[in-house]
Parts: sequence; structure tokens; C-alpha cells
Amino acid sequence: MNFTTCHLTKIMTKQLAFIVFLFIYQLKAQESQKPVNSNQENYEAELKALGKKFSDSFYPNYSRIYALPERAFISKIDSARTDFDATLLKYQSTLDPTYVDGQKLEIKYYFDKLLIDYPLTNEIYGGKSMAIASKIPERLKGNLKDFNRPELLSNSDFVNYVKAFLSLQTYLELKKGTYKNQDNQHLQAQWKLIPKYVFNPKCRQYWQYEYLFNHIDNNGIKYIDNIYKNFTTTCKDTAFLNKVNKIYSEDVAGKQGHLIKTYKTVGAFQLDMHLFVPKIKTNKRPAIVFFHGGSWSEGKPDWFFSTCRDYAQKGWVACAVEYRTFGRHGTLPFEAVMDAKSAIRWLRQNADAYGIDTIKIVATGNSAGGHLALTTALVDNWNEKSDNLKFNAKPNALIINAGVYDLTDDITAWIRKDLKDKNLAKEISPNYLIRKDFPPALIFHGNLDKNVPYLTARKFGEDMVTIGNTNLTFLPLSGAGHFIWFDERQADKMAKARIKFLERLGY
Repeated sequence: MNFTTCHLTKIMTKQLAFIVFLFIYQLKAQESQKPVNSNQENYEAELKALGKKFSDSFYPNYSRIYALPERAFISKIDSARTDFDATLLKYQSTLDPTYVDGQKLEIKYYFDKLLIDYPLTNEIYGGKSMAIASKIPERLKGNLKDFNRPELLSNSDFVNYVKAFLSLQTYLELKKGTYKNQDNQHLQAQWKLIPKYVFNPKCRQYWQYEYLFNHIDNNGIKYIDNIYKNFTTTCKDTAFLNKVNKIYSEDVAGKQGHLIKTYKTVGAFQLDMHLFVPKIKTNKRPAIVFFHGGSWSEGKPDWFFSTCRDYAQKGWVACAVEYRTFGRHGTLPFEAVMDAKSAIRWLRQNADAYGIDTIKIVATGNSAGGHLALTTALVDNWNEKSDNLKFNAKPNALIINAGVYDLTDDITAWIRKDLKDKNLAKEISPNYLIRKDFPPALIFHGNLDKNVPYLTARKFGEDMVTIGNTNLTFLPLSGAGHFIWFDERQADKMAKARIKFLERLGY
């Protein structure tokens, strides 16, 4: 029953495949722990069978079940909980009391986590505003006392429940509108909420560390100085302090030695372009533009700094783009698409300053970043009002790693949740934007990708070639999942394909 519940943005975007994986992983973990006696062995065997039965019926129907009316959903979860409780009760008298207490806690918080997920997830799949009207938080109010028990922080089911609870509270806090036009919105809300529910110093430091470290790791350090200072001056846990200071310092160091330019100011947000320019000054150099992944909800340009340095050493101008995300700016992919197009236009507009050949600009990205690179070549509308439309946003070539092609499926339902016109998602969905005048493209996609279904990528490649784009190369990666950029088995194949692709284009 070991599930990872992330903050609201991750709940919305990673969905079913991730949860099923962790469920199976937990069952395997149980197998590796040798029971202390035959009674425990029999109990765990029965628990495993019960868990598989529940998993097989619940998770493949995840979106449909979470779309149920609240009373029906609660009844379904309570019915499953009863089966687990009954199995434990059957063996309870023959098991170690400490072990039994641990099992009770795991069962309780595993199913309570499913319940506390309901208000937000129902808004996505049920089409109703349940987060405010839901009766579930009141039912689970008794769990709040456990938030101040340090000994429970080692229990993953409890920790995941607290994360899900804070996700709901973060959502409700942001709904007030007081964070509009502020950066790092989710972190600000979380920082305000933690002291509201967590009073024990050890527990509070744990959760402040958890959310601050996660934010730096996945969103960076821009405009978090006040929160960082608050943590470093109040936290008494040396281990937490050292870890946060280390990752903060690494982000600071990563921003040294290259140019950082504001390519767009939109509202209160200043968006940066990180430019890695070769030391030897020459004219007409190719440029490569990197868009990070993160489900349009998180991510940071820093993830590409090392790759950018490598390209700069080869004589390229390499650029890593900051764009608006849901977690920091409260925006949807539509705004990110506009930012991506603005970034390409800014490079063309400022090409002379950096010796960029404006007919040799390559856009690339991972996952959501791959989607954004695609949209710079496919989306004609969704332009920022401040953009100079005389400069073309379409790159001259594309390299796409596990990109997103369809924003109308269940996985991306969170994007459409508050849209009056749900069809707007098609305006930034590559599979609905098939066109002839597409630049040369190299597309990688794992055939076992569960985050972005392989068939959606293959359909895009086939449709684009059928319509006449013979300069598109679709390269399926056998046995690969979503995170192909971390898959060492695919690294050599992908590197050779990139080199061949760019050499063919004369870059």
C-alpha cells in the first residue's frame, strides 16, 4: 500500500500509469520481506491476492471511478477497506501486536488517501466543483492529530496521505485568488499551510524540508529567497539544512558562466533565456533551443545546462528556456505555447548579437518540452500580444523526445477542467494540427511509454508523412518507457540518430 502522492500538479498529470506501477512495486517489496512465521506468511499471501484483485478492478477504471458521485465513491472505497480489515482481523490473534498495529495504520491511511484524493480528482473527471462542497475532509478531520506525531513520518502510507491532504488545501488556498500574478504560487501556499496544521517542531521541519527541497529540485531557486532564508534560520535539523543548502548552492553555481537574458515580460513575470555562446566569435552559427519537461506543471531550464555547454563547445549557440508553468505561475499549457513561440522569435530578433544563423535554429525538448517544440512549428494562433510577428516562431528543425501529441485524453484532463470550451485543447494538440509545411524532424518515442501513449506519437508521425512531410523521421525505441533521456540502453542509438539527422541538414 505504498503509494506516492505528489502535490496537486503531479496528481493532475501523472495519473494512472504511475500509481499502478507503485502498487505493483509495493506488492513485490512485500514478497522480499520474509515473514517471521507461517501465520504472517499466510496473511501476506492472502493480502497480496486481495491487493491484486483490488488493483485490477480499481486502477484500469480510475477516471470512471473518480467520476462517481461522492456517496457512491465513498461506498466503493469503504467496501474495499472492509475486505482488507477483515483479512487482518482473521489473522490478528496469531500475529505480533506491533505488526498488527502497523498493518492497521497502513490500511487506514492507504484508503484514506484514496478518499482525500477524491475532491480534486472528481473535479477533473466528474466535471463538478467538489473540492469545496466535499464532505470527505470533515469525515477525515480526526487524522489531523497524527500530523504532529514524528514517529509516523517513517510510514509511507501516512506521508502520502498528508501530501494528498496538503494538495487539497493548496488548491483551496490558491482558489482564493490572493496569489495571482505571483511566482512560485504552490510553494507560497504550502509554506503558509504547513504551520496551520503542523505544530510539532520535528514534524514541521520535515514538511518544510520536503516541500522546499522538492521545489528547488523541480522548479529552481528563482524568487524563493524569503522562503529559503526562513527555512535556514528556523530549521534545527542539520541533515535537512545541509541537503537544502547543497541543492540551493548547486542551482546558484549552475547559473554562472553563461548569459541570462529576459526574453519576455508578461504581467508580473520576467522569463529568462539562458544562452551558452561559444567563446570564439564567428557569424552564422546554428542554434539549438531546449524546452524542459514537467507536464507543463514544473521543471526548470537548469536541467539542460550541461547539454547546452556541450553544444557550445561544438560551436553552437545553445539556449535553455524558462516558460510559465502551472506550479509556479498558475498557468496552463496555452501560456507555455505562447512562451515557446516568443522564445524562438526573440532569438531571431537578436540573432546578430549572438552570431546565430536564423535559418539553422533547432527546437528540442523532453515530454511537455517536446510538445512545446512541436507547437512552435504547428500552432499559428496563441501568440503573445507583445510579440513582434514579423519574426517567425517556426524553427528550422525539430528533435522531439517522448513529446505529447494529444491533449484531449484522460491523462491531460486536468488541462480542460476549467475551460468553458473544451475543444480549445485541440488548438495546441499536434495530432489535430497535421499540416504540410513542417520542418525536418527527428522524433523519438518508447513503445512502452505509459505517460504519453506510444500510439499517439506513431499516429502523428504516420499522418504527417502521409500528408507529404517526407523529411520526418519517426524512431520508435523498443522496450523503452517515457523517460528515454535517462535510459542508458537507448543513449547510443539516440545519439547516433541525432548526429546523422543534423549532419544531413548541414548543421
